[in-house]
Amino acid sequence: MKAALAAMIFLGVGPAPEIRTPATADPAHILSVEAPWTARLSRSDPHQLQLDVRERPGSSLGIGIRLADLEGLSEADLRSGKPVDFRLVREAGTIHFSGTFRNGEGGGTLRFEGNPAYWSKLAAMGVRNDLTDRRTGILGLPLLDVRSDYIADLRREGAIADLSDYVGMRAVNVRPEMVHELRPLIAGALNPHDLMALAALGVSPDYVREMRTAYKTLDAHDLTSMKALGVAPADIARFKAIGLDVTPQDATGLKALGVTPDYVRALRDAGARVRTAGDAQSFRALGISPAAVKRTIAAGTPNPSASDVMRISRRY
Repeated sequence: MKAALAAMIFLGVGPAPEIRTPATADPAHILSVEAPWTARLSRSDPHQLQLDVRERPGSSLGIGIRLADLEGLSEADLRSGKPVDFRLVREAGTIHFSGTFRNGEGGGTLRFEGNPAYWSKLAAMGVRNDLTDRRTGILGLPLLDVRSDYIADLRREGAIADLSDYVGMRAVNVRPEMVHELRPLIAGALNPHDLMALAALGVSPDYVREMRTAYKTLDAHDLTSMKALGVAPADIARFKAIGLDVTPQDATGLKALGVTPDYVRALRDAGARVRTAGDAQSFRALGISPAAVKRTIAAGTPNPSASDVMRISRRY
């Protein structure tokens, strides 16, 4: 799977964060969130901190944060064993961290204070703030740096969604320019979850163009299924070369079962009735070999289907 900006990692850890709405404030505009955090210096990048925040019972948000983005935290602090206080300042608001580090690992508590101007911008755009309603996912806004201009750019490309969906799209690196290129290439509407799946699996505009050499139209489900299984235009061409018509759904089914053109050819050479991709999948799903087909024919059933082979096999 293509690397994303961050990964939503759901783990069985910790209590839910405390979410406070000031009595004098509109909860859709200003939030104060408190939660525990742990962190360690990245093994692959000495200038990045791998941060895990416990967002709710049974889950946490894991993300890599550059040390340069954390105000008040130095590399020396990570090894000191002394108390630390540092900040992550984003458009959505500021996270204040307190705790300790020793030998590159640490933990403590955080407090997020939302930026009223940010919430006002989202409200002006008509973005529904379902994060406040569900009391979860709010920390994804500053940690993933879900900026108002990022949301505005996506909305201009037709990606109209709730606030939680923009957090998800940012997590898997859905880019406005990607949406702009993909929309005319893919049949049907692209909803936020389609866009997240396409980005997470690395379905690029170039991949779609390549697959459209085999099929004139493809929807998001077809593309994500084929990309997940590694279906290529050459696979489809090889099946067509042996006279097997293959739809996008057939292509994923054949790939998932490990059906190859050579297997189909061997079944046919043995005398099996394999006319469609569905026939080929049935033979493979039942584990039928060319030798089993020949035994069925020898028992008096010419040109057998998969069910014929299984019926004769049970008899003997």
